[in-house]
Amino acid sequence: MVEDNLENRLKNEGMPVPNVWVELEGEFLDFNKEKQTLRCKFPVRERYFNPLPTTLGGIIDSWIDITMGPLTVLLGQRAVSKNFSIKYLKPVGPSTEHVTAVAWRESIDGRDSLYKGELYLDNGTLAAVAESEFVEIRKS
Repeated sequence: MVEDNLENRLKNEGMPVPNVWVELEGEFLDFNKEKQTLRCKFPVRERYFNPLPTTLGGIIDSWIDITMGPLTVLLGQRAVSKNFSIKYLKPVGPSTEHVTAVAWRESIDGRDSLYKGELYLDNGTLAAVAESEFVEIRKS
């Protein structure tokens, strides 16, 4: 199973999956080291909705961010977000059962890396695009 292998790999690197990953019920779908990509799946829960009802932006941010974070480790970095920006394209509402987050490393320059991500609804519609600059933690 992909999830068990990647979770074990993260733990072996000294970076277990974040608590929010467990809270948001993340599932690893695919890691491609050559293409430097990671795909993850998350269920959409009613408790994530605002009164409209659509998923809160912070939850959408989290789905993408917690896909990017493990990807940094899988690519051999120990890095943290320096900044994060997102553009919401489609709402994630009650008719959506799950979303898929895709993240990839766009570039690397010394300790800084640029990661990009996309969030897809279960029908394949692109719902959000994001990018984040990560900075590698200095080894002490």
